[in-house]
Amino acid sequence: MLPNIKTIGQSGGRLKGIILILMMVAIQVLPIGQSIAQDSMDDFESLSLPGIKYMLVGLAIHPQGEKVAVSGMQSFPMYIYDWKSESIEKTFDVGNWYAGSRINYSKTGKYLILQQLYYIDWAPNKDREVNFEIIDAETGEMIKKFADYHSVSITPDEKFALTLSGEEVAFWNLQSGEKERSFRVPMASNAVAISEDMKTIAVSHKLDKKVLKKHPAMKKKKGKVIKKTAKYKQQISLYSAENFEKLNTVNEFYDIIYKLEYSPDGKDLLCLHIPHLKAQTAKQRITYINLVDAETFEPLRKGFTSTAIYEPQFRWSDDQKLFGLVSQGNRFVEIHIYDYENGNMLERFEQAYRLFEKNDDGMVMADARSGFVFLPGNEEVLMTMGNRLLKWKLNLNK
Repeated sequence: MLPNIKTIGQSGGRLKGIILILMMVAIQVLPIGQSIAQDSMDDFESLSLPGIKYMLVGLAIHPQGEKVAVSGMQSFPMYIYDWKSESIEKTFDVGNWYAGSRINYSKTGKYLILQQLYYIDWAPNKDREVNFEIIDAETGEMIKKFADYHSVSITPDEKFALTLSGEEVAFWNLQSGEKERSFRVPMASNAVAISEDMKTIAVSHKLDKKVLKKHPAMKKKKGKVIKKTAKYKQQISLYSAENFEKLNTVNEFYDIIYKLEYSPDGKDLLCLHIPHLKAQTAKQRITYINLVDAETFEPLRKGFTSTAIYEPQFRWSDDQKLFGLVSQGNRFVEIHIYDYENGNMLERFEQAYRLFEKNDDGMVMADARSGFVFLPGNEEVLMTMGNRLLKWKLNLNK
């Protein structure tokens, strides 16, 4: 049975009869077993940020759950928004990038880290270098900027920024702003992450043909297969955060890795990877999120997929029972909610517009990106759509 689908449209206006006819035609041509849910005004509400005219793309919730950080496009500033009172508490003039930014809080909410977005945020088989900013979450004071880095994150103890630039993995002291220590990973690519206990560092890297030839899976393969694997696949290696000694390499070949992140409980390492265009087997771009056991370094069978045009955002609920992922339907952005334990999709929310109606109420049309967070209690999801926020009430007990 398909998960519940919710379709959102602007209210009122013209051409309702035409749209109704189109919907009826669509129902007739749907494959057996699929259906279109009726518009519902009971499970979501639109929250308008006063005076905001530009598109919102980044969203992060403070660990205490009362405030969210919101970033927008068109070099717009970043906001601290109280979602309960629906009011903007603070405005920070940071992250002024034309296409906006991704945004995340550090472990206790002391810092905010912003990652610059581009209108084309990936390049086939090429390293991706972007700009990052770390700011004080209370004052908006700039703590540290990183220009043209592959990856930047804040360590769980909030003392360091962990960075990847070229082949160098480095720890930057957030108090002094100085680089304290570093090590090199040969052929490092785009992603680095540190475990919740701060004992292990995961780094993505390209494949060395000489090493690849000795891999058990490649012993009976022809030269063309080895060459293609080396060109289009990558791996993850694990290092000791204490002495930088290499601990292991995950026995799995991945597509181009763009993000590594440990689960909140530290048990899993998530790998977000996207196939090179020439290695892509599906007709549309697919993003894969595969899991690795953080203790044994063994790849797990469980995983998630997204057909988002841009690199999709993913989030956990507070209790880590739910996992959310941005995807793309035939025309509109979708938010997919999964049972994290078994990987089953529970709900799906489609961001749709009545495209033939005139936009009279000031809503800015969204592109294919969306940020979202789980609200406290794990029964509601807050997401960006155009220049507004939508609060969606989950219906998981049906």
